[in-house]
Amino acid sequence: MAKMAAVKDLRPGNILADSVLSIAGKVLLGKAVELTERHISLLNTWDVQSVFIEAVGAEEVSMEEPVQEHKTGEKNDSAEYMNFVQEYDAIVTSTVQSFDIIRERKIIPVTRLKDTAGDIFSSINKNGFETMNYLLGGDYELADVVSRHSVMVAYLAGIIARQMKWSEKDIEGVAFASLLHDIGSLVAYKGMDPSGQAHIAETAGLLKTAMGLSGEVILGIVQHRERSNGTGVPKGSKGAQIHPYAKIIAVADSFHNFAYADAAANPFPILDVLTQEMYGKFDTDVCQNFISRIKDSLILNKILLSDGQTAEIIFFNRNSYAVPVVRTAGNEIIDLAKRKDLKIQQILIPKN
Repeated sequence: MAKMAAVKDLRPGNILADSVLSIAGKVLLGKAVELTERHISLLNTWDVQSVFIEAVGAEEVSMEEPVQEHKTGEKNDSAEYMNFVQEYDAIVTSTVQSFDIIRERKIIPVTRLKDTAGDIFSSINKNGFETMNYLLGGDYELADVVSRHSVMVAYLAGIIARQMKWSEKDIEGVAFASLLHDIGSLVAYKGMDPSGQAHIAETAGLLKTAMGLSGEVILGIVQHRERSNGTGVPKGSKGAQIHPYAKIIAVADSFHNFAYADAAANPFPILDVLTQEMYGKFDTDVCQNFISRIKDSLILNKILLSDGQTAEIIFFNRNSYAVPVVRTAGNEIIDLAKRKDLKIQQILIPKN
């Protein structure tokens, strides 16, 4: 049962009973969306006065104090964010230690990495936008490149799987496979075979000696460079021949490689690439779910523009994610699609 509620009275967790439309008839937020602080802030940005929400949520709003009096909520949000950061740091540290074992002893500490995958699942499950916002900001000081990349891909893959409503077992499974997707580079000599065959061979060698790896995890690792149109490696598998784990890892791996090639974290251009390639190289459902999740997280995220101004994303243009509408710190609204002299330099990590 639906009930109209004023935007000023909304709380995170309320569920939209109907789509929110712009004056031009565009869908701003879809039906059945579970509202977050970012969604509510965005509704205020768009000057939406009221929405229809599920009646249960509406009753909860009426029983609470006015939103503006909930000062403790801001502190809790900050505390939750910092808790996530600490969890993430611990997971990266554990992964570094596991990868040191692989480098030095040429064996995979399966149980230890399975536990790490479980920790990643738990972290994703209990942290909402805090998880994605921190990941989108990037982190280039905590660990070596391979460890950091593997943890990031594991988080992103787990987020995609959760978005696609996979079971806990499979979310942990794809996170586990993601942690191991790049292990060949831990033992392959630098400069060997730029085509990647040495990496693949070293990966295969490590997997053969590992005990306790499921078939799904192994396929997720060895097939993550395959592409839906058959242009990938090692076998040129296509479509249904590629395991679902590998399809998700392929998107997460490509996203992180392109968006975080250097210290200036900028995920916007790769979203356009994924949009273009999801009908050829990548799985369509995986890409659509991932792009949708990324868009939700990027709304109201802080960015640095090429002229040095800070701003926040308030709207995405339909033709390109790389040129959204932003609001500067000086409260100026800028459509980057119409400003060829300006571009997004990088995402800014939230400060709490």
